[in-house]
Amino acid sequence: KAWGATQVDVMVVTHPDADHIAGLVGVLENFPVKLVALTGDEHPTQIYERLLTNVRDKKISAVKVRTGTTIPFDSALKLDVLAPDEEFVNRENTNDGSIVIKLTYGQTSFLFTGDAEDIENQAMLGHGFDVQATVLKLGHHGSRSSTDEAWLRAVKPQLGIISAGLDNSYGHPHPEVIAALNSLGIQYIRTDEHGTITVRTDGTQLHITSQK
Repeated sequence: KAWGATQVDVMVVTHPDADHIAGLVGVLENFPVKLVALTGDEHPTQIYERLLTNVRDKKISAVKVRTGTTIPFDSALKLDVLAPDEEFVNRENTNDGSIVIKLTYGQTSFLFTGDAEDIENQAMLGHGFDVQATVLKLGHHGSRSSTDEAWLRAVKPQLGIISAGLDNSYGHPHPEVIAALNSLGIQYIRTDEHGTITVRTDGTQLHITSQK
């Protein structure tokens, strides 16, 4: 609403965990949504069922996403789905089946990793994908299970974004991850300290703002 949005063109449900989808239910119930991209993970929780029910009852188009799936979007953007592979979906650890998207606009790219952990990172590298990105949304809230120096060296981001709750009980972001970012001289910004983070680009320059 703050952006003056009247509809959502594409909603990406990275995986069924409540901390990643509860807000999406609110969007579904308050905005027209043209397309929902999701893994189809069978995860019987009340909030996930509510999300799926909204998609069904509102007759919203849906696409089941796997590595290489095409998600229709603006032709000015390149949208590459780098994960998940089929073998990672419907596991006990739902993080392993997160949708990972690389969005490229002009000379600027963003790698959105959901809660992808090392097993997915290694799969993407094993496929030979170009994971280099201008901006990296660090996996799993800055967990050590998602980000280390080797992964950061592969992505080579100019900016890292960490989405973590203030004083969360998991200790996210983990000190090892912050140390790796600092060691490589990668600038980063985190929601627990800076609030809502907005990144705008014209395809060349980045403009980052935050608001608590």
